[in-house]
Amino acid sequence: MTYIIYSSALIGLSYLIYRLFLSKETFYNLNRGVLLSLMVISFSIPFISVPESISFKTTLFQKEIVENPTTNSLEVDVYNNENPVSFSENTTTDIVTDSINPSIISLDWKSIILYIYILGVMAFGVNFLIQLIVLLYRMIKFPTIEVDAYKIVETNTNHAPYSFWNKIFINPNQYNPDTYLQILKHEQLHISGKHSLDMLLVELLVTVQWFNPFAWLYRKAIDNNLEYLTDHGMLIKGEDKEVYQMNLLKVSTPDMPTGLATSYNQSFLKKRIIMMNSKKSTAKSGWKYLIIIPLLAVTVLSFNPVSINTSIDESISNELETPSDEHFKESKFKNDFTRGAWDAEEGGGKLCIMYRNAEPLKRSYWSITRCYDPSFFANFPSGSKQKFEITRDAGTMVFSGQYENGIGDGRYTFTPNTSFSNALSKQGFKADNEELVHCFLTDFDNSYLAYLKQENLSLDQDDFEDIIHKGLSLEKLKMYRKELSKLGYTDYTMNEVSKLNLFDVDVSYIKFINNVNGQQATLKEITKAKIHNLSPEFIKSYNDNGYKKMSLNDYMRLKIHNVSPDFIADFKKEGYTNISAKEAQNLKIHNVTPQYVQAYKNAGYKSITLKEAKNLKIHNVTPAFITSFKTSGYPNITLKEARNLKIHNVTPDLIKSYKKAGQTNLSLKEAIKLKIHGISPEQAKAAQQNGQSSSSTSSSGKGYQEVKQNPNDFIKQFKALGYENASVDDIISLKIHNVTPDFIKKYHAAGYKNIPLDKVVGLKIHNVTPEFVNTFKKAGYKNISIDEAMSLKIHNVSPDVAKEYKNIGYSNLDIDDLMSLKIHNISPEYIKEFKKTRFGNLPLDDIMSFKIHNVTPEFIKTFEDLGYKNITEDQAQSLKIHGVTPEFVKSLKEQDNDVSLDQAIRIKIYF
Repeated sequence: MTYIIYSSALIGLSYLIYRLFLSKETFYNLNRGVLLSLMVISFSIPFISVPESISFKTTLFQKEIVENPTTNSLEVDVYNNENPVSFSENTTTDIVTDSINPSIISLDWKSIILYIYILGVMAFGVNFLIQLIVLLYRMIKFPTIEVDAYKIVETNTNHAPYSFWNKIFINPNQYNPDTYLQILKHEQLHISGKHSLDMLLVELLVTVQWFNPFAWLYRKAIDNNLEYLTDHGMLIKGEDKEVYQMNLLKVSTPDMPTGLATSYNQSFLKKRIIMMNSKKSTAKSGWKYLIIIPLLAVTVLSFNPVSINTSIDESISNELETPSDEHFKESKFKNDFTRGAWDAEEGGGKLCIMYRNAEPLKRSYWSITRCYDPSFFANFPSGSKQKFEITRDAGTMVFSGQYENGIGDGRYTFTPNTSFSNALSKQGFKADNEELVHCFLTDFDNSYLAYLKQENLSLDQDDFEDIIHKGLSLEKLKMYRKELSKLGYTDYTMNEVSKLNLFDVDVSYIKFINNVNGQQATLKEITKAKIHNLSPEFIKSYNDNGYKKMSLNDYMRLKIHNVSPDFIADFKKEGYTNISAKEAQNLKIHNVTPQYVQAYKNAGYKSITLKEAKNLKIHNVTPAFITSFKTSGYPNITLKEARNLKIHNVTPDLIKSYKKAGQTNLSLKEAIKLKIHGISPEQAKAAQQNGQSSSSTSSSGKGYQEVKQNPNDFIKQFKALGYENASVDDIISLKIHNVTPDFIKKYHAAGYKNIPLDKVVGLKIHNVTPEFVNTFKKAGYKNISIDEAMSLKIHNVSPDVAKEYKNIGYSNLDIDDLMSLKIHNISPEYIKEFKKTRFGNLPLDDIMSFKIHNVTPEFIKTFEDLGYKNITEDQAQSLKIHGVTPEFVKSLKEQDNDVSLDQAIRIKIYF
């Protein structure tokens, strides 16, 4: 619980630092890094132990003891040599009584709080999973359009557009094409910036710290900063600021779809616009970021655990220490390397022995293989069930079993030499039985230790373990040190030398790699080359084929991907004489062969480039796929068109179906557009009129099969309504905005014929229905036009509002009047209040003018209080228009008490 509370406090401190110092800065990328870093730091800092000498916590603790020498706690002073305090029987009894009695009647609050916390984590964890499941469900339920590196999931519910990972969730019916495109650009920036990672991390934060209000504020801060960052990116890419902000207002909805997603618009829209218009931060603000370091340092020194002073007398420390249950548990299940099985085989001038776990079912399996000179087993007795003993400084290994004719197996037992273990300890190396076994196998002995001391080699525990685990013998170490020095290697680690030995890298190979590299390669690069078997023969084969100036990394990549000179030569035979090694590598990775390229040439694409061939292969485009389009009436299909057709799964059968639906002159580009927007010929919608119903027919299996066309097919239905010349773009627009033939038929029934398709789309976008138009007709507006109906809907004017105006005396208002009143926010209530003033009998146009210029009764009264009782309508507006204030008039009256309002206005205009 201490860790949870401390990390929560650090999250709170991190949020306050950001909120007070950084939230108004326009370094959005830097702020993103700071917020994520502080979150990670908040969970990491509690694990840091502070040395006793610099901890503020220790200083405060010691001060408290000095100031309160009389304490009820029982302490053993391990820093002094005084005898421990002894207690009488009565004292002990009192202590036990005091400690037991309260526990009988008290509750274990710590456990209760812990259980509540765990339940909270489980609840929010389930919520986290539900959010992921909801996103997955929407991905599966709704149609997905693949565009470049992202996918569009087109929903049919009203929600703010949002993105998660590489998917954009949007209801296309809610927006016009320009706004729709801008939303996609915005969400693309979220995707390219991998903002979903931020949201996942912060969602985990609020799951773990659900009780911490600062964790929720922290999530909001990260979310807000991502929106600022994306808005900034949109403006940098050239979006018009005013148009972009206007679109934000159009799209703005308050509800977020899910906590894991980045949403296009949120409730803090005003802040986003302010940040877009704010002045860019300068380098002078850098001190605000530097202040984080001292604040965190003070926190660590004040609250982190203290590292105990190791200078305490070891004898007292040993008396106080008691091994924990975990210690015994760990020791019980630890692998025992002192006994096991062995298998030996001689070959290639070496004797290789594999040591392994003899009881793999009881413990985790392990094995070690070491190779020796065959003389290692020269004295092994012949026959079965023999024993052979070898003693080295690290201990004695007894082999039992059989070894004859270079092959053998059996069991082994190792007895450690404790005196050698002590010798290692004096050198600063910790060695348990496992390490001693490895010392035996490597022949790491007293002479090895003497050499290290003689050469003044300062090795740490990791170096020691690298030597014994990777089998670096003393002779090999001496050899490598001598030869590496000759080659100019002075700065290397024991780990690097051990790996040279492990992968059998000799001096000649090091020289060979350096020669290939043109300069001294690192030992890590040399080992990597050896692992991938980069040989002189491989290099020579490229040199012989004209590739003589490649880097070591180039050769490495070619070798890793198994690109041979013969592979390149085959492409040269096809006419690609300037093929580079890098191109050959990419072709090999994507399995592009000369035969694949030749097949395209045979299909008529003589000038196909290797880049085109690679892209076609990536998208699984074959010459047969292209030929199928040529036979369908597209003889001039380009490779780029073929790739796009494949990406969007457009088949010749699908195009035939489009043509049957009336799109006889359909181009390949138009077919792709139709497919992207999910307009298939088989998408038939049931007719809602005359009691008719229609069945929808869908294709399954490969491609689009020949199907009986439904009379209510999406495209045919619009043509039947008189839109014979509807273009593919028109059809796509209708589909995007979910305009159905039935929607148009309802307008026909209401008396509106031959509505242009662009206006039909406009009516749908703004949710203008025939029912809405009829409500105005019933209110007396018989000749309302489509454009007027759309304007009324846009400005949220209803027949009820018109009735309210009529009730206060304005019975002859036309459509334009209603919209003007709405646009200028002149409500019936406003007119009622206005009529109570001395200007109450003004015509409606004059009232509107007063509203436009913000001339209020309060404004007029301030001038009346100065003695101007008969202010006219024109004077009142002129005063407001030209910014004449009562204070200004007062200053004029100090010079001339008889100054008129007209004079004041003229003075303001000209002076």
